Amino acid sequence: MQRSTVVLVVVAAIITVVTFPVQQNVFPPVETPPGALFPLFIFLGFWNALAFGVGVALVIYLATHYSKWPQPIRTPLLLVFLIALWFSLLNWVHDGLHQAGAVPPNWLGLAAVEYVFHFPWLIFAGVLVLTVRRLNKAYGAK
Repeated sequence: MQRSTVVLVVVAAIITVVTFPVQQNVFPPVETPPGALFPLFIFLGFWNALAFGVGVALVIYLATHYSKWPQPIRTPLLLVFLIALWFSLLNWVHDGLHQAGAVPPNWLGLAAVEYVFHFPWLIFAGVLVLTVRRLNKAYGAK
């Protein structure tokens, strides 16, 4: 395994370990889930913290490797990376906002979270399809 890969894995692990316990302070929960469901939410919290850590590692990777990519594929790969960052970094924020009260009867908070986080997914699906088609056209089998 390359040294840079090991560094990114270590960064992701450190961010995960720091982010997991901090979520309760950043997004204080409105209610505690029932005891039987509590382990499920702990697992989800850890998974979101891990995704956040991986997102930070992706940002570092992008910052250090973008200039090394061939010029013709920089834009499509940048789009793919930005979508990956949206899903990894912001999922922690998304679930944290739901936990902090963006659920019924707070309909305005719920609508804001849904439109800010879920609506772009539809746009991202289209961007991914166009990006894959562009890359396939430029570099696919002939």
